[in-house]
Amino acid sequence: CEYAHAMGNAIGNLEEYWDYIENRSERMIGGCIWDWVDQGINRPGEAADRYFFGGSFGDVPNDRDFCCNGIVTPDRRVTAKLHEVKKVYQYITLTSPAEGHVELHNRYAFLPLDRFALRYTLRRDGEAVASGETPLPATAPGARCTVDLPYMKEVGPEGEYFLDLEVVLRRPTRWADAGHTVATEQIAVRTAPLPAAGEPAPDAAEPFRAFTEGHDLRFIAPGVEIAFDRPSGRMTTLRYGGHNMLHRRQGPALSCYRSISNDPREWVEPQIELQSFDWEAEAGRARVTAAYRATIGDDTLRYRIDYTLLSSGRVEVEAAFTTGAAFGQPRLALGMLLSPELERIAWYGRGPIENYRDRRNAAYVGRYESTVDAMAEPYVRAQTMGGRTDVRYLTLTDEAGRGLRITALERPFDFSATHYTDRELWEVKYGHDLRDIRRAETVLTLDCIQRGLGNASCGPQPRPQYEIRPDTTYRYAFRIEAEQPAAR
Repeated sequence: CEYAHAMGNAIGNLEEYWDYIENRSERMIGGCIWDWVDQGINRPGEAADRYFFGGSFGDVPNDRDFCCNGIVTPDRRVTAKLHEVKKVYQYITLTSPAEGHVELHNRYAFLPLDRFALRYTLRRDGEAVASGETPLPATAPGARCTVDLPYMKEVGPEGEYFLDLEVVLRRPTRWADAGHTVATEQIAVRTAPLPAAGEPAPDAAEPFRAFTEGHDLRFIAPGVEIAFDRPSGRMTTLRYGGHNMLHRRQGPALSCYRSISNDPREWVEPQIELQSFDWEAEAGRARVTAAYRATIGDDTLRYRIDYTLLSSGRVEVEAAFTTGAAFGQPRLALGMLLSPELERIAWYGRGPIENYRDRRNAAYVGRYESTVDAMAEPYVRAQTMGGRTDVRYLTLTDEAGRGLRITALERPFDFSATHYTDRELWEVKYGHDLRDIRRAETVLTLDCIQRGLGNASCGPQPRPQYEIRPDTTYRYAFRIEAEQPAAR
């Protein structure tokens, strides 16, 4: 029987299904993912990479994109969904009962573990500091073994350490080459706290010049200009060394919208009321506070954004969102538009693949680099995409390495960075048409919390732990500052 519907941005809470199947149920032996491949097809005379679904051929009635339920694309490209399935399904589990030791549980029915080798890499703040490989003993199916790994001598008192583990084939087989990965795991060896919100910052070298000009509130120091629109409370300018990081005055603002096949939603224009806007400045720092009430359809939300500005250009942002009694929106986030020049992206968090709160078992904490264009996913039915979770810091820069660094305070944040708004992604309908609506600027969304993906295209909603609760206050904080080219 099918139990996990892979339509669009999906395969949420697969881990919970398999925890129940393998560890709790005495009757279930598994199930079938619905299904292997997106069954999109071409139209005669169109490019081979354009895929269509029900209704694309004038067919009435039709089931729209209900044929696109795969964990691979119509042309069999690997997706983040496939990575998640491979990780959850793997037949070897790896845990670390004590520092320097890894326990392996052989869940194969017939294969001993001496068919495999264990590779390990120790990373400090995302950088490899030790690595190695060792053959595994002939541990029988169903049995466990412990392997000692000599990595602890590289663990110092500072930094965050993760141990990346990979079980690979020692010899070639009919179905895979030697070195093919059959199981992976990441183990937190030593964690490090993130900077706290509201920490005393270094004294600014230069004082701010603060003044109002029409609707704008401006703060200016050498090489730095920060401005807000007083009627909306929105940041409109963030200029470092003559380069404005924001596009068309679109600084951080409420973002609640998301639409995926599992959770389809039509756009509802939020009605946002600025309830107060206050500011004060002294010496080389300033504080700006904007409080709002938002109505999105039948949902209500109160939120507040506090900005602490330094004349060095550092901006600390703290946001608090309080949901109403029947709140049902899929995310609480701040979104902004960034300069088209900021196309290069790097982050320290889960990756490199797309990942969400209930689909991130195969996405490990590390340092990754990409481009905003490459963050797009090949969904046949266009939808919200490109999420990354547990992010410690994020940079967006131009070709010279100039741009923004955004650092999580107190706890990691989630983000997406694309050349489309979430509304545009849903309304364009076909993934192959995204090239026609691509914006030059980057749409950056920093999530305080986002609802899980779940399986609701044909199944249950996200599990309770992945929902946004009504009558609850959610908070997060982050720091924005200039990113400069690395010294050569």
